[in-house]
Amino acid sequence: MPINKISELVEKISISKKEDIEDLINDLEIPTSEFEKIGTWDENHYTRTCIARTEDYELLLLCWQAGQETPIHCHNDQDCWVLLIEGAITENQYKNNKFETPVLTVSKLMVENGTYYINDDIGVHSLHNSKNKRAMSLHIYVNPIEECSYYSKKLKEYKTKSLSYDTSAIF
Repeated sequence: MPINKISELVEKISISKKEDIEDLINDLEIPTSEFEKIGTWDENHYTRTCIARTEDYELLLLCWQAGQETPIHCHNDQDCWVLLIEGAITENQYKNNKFETPVLTVSKLMVENGTYYINDDIGVHSLHNSKNKRAMSLHIYVNPIEECSYYSKKLKEYKTKSLSYDTSAIF
């Protein structure tokens, strides 16, 4: 049965098991305009809007200006599903070599309405808005992620970062 509203998604995800998340995402028929109502954009960095959060999951909307990207990062042993709502995002996946330096293993262009999955067993990754227009992506984390390790290109080492939200649109 299609999910047509963000509030329906929040309701269904709250009673879903981890094994059901991909099917849940595939049932989404929420108009892009609904996400645009809660999305925020910043010229300096992509934004993270918390839609819903429990001790079992976290549902975020990420909004990207052209060219914005994440650093290479892990998911702190949590599972992450991404639905690209609008735009074009390139995902680069990496494995660490013996010196704990990330080495590119996969690069793929995410397509609109495509579903993607990552966890630390697959590797670390970075996301990059690779087109000259805005993008929006929906992220479901099972369980919520309080902090993660990211690779500092400047320092050539991993650092730990506490995660936060730019805005909240709790449903």
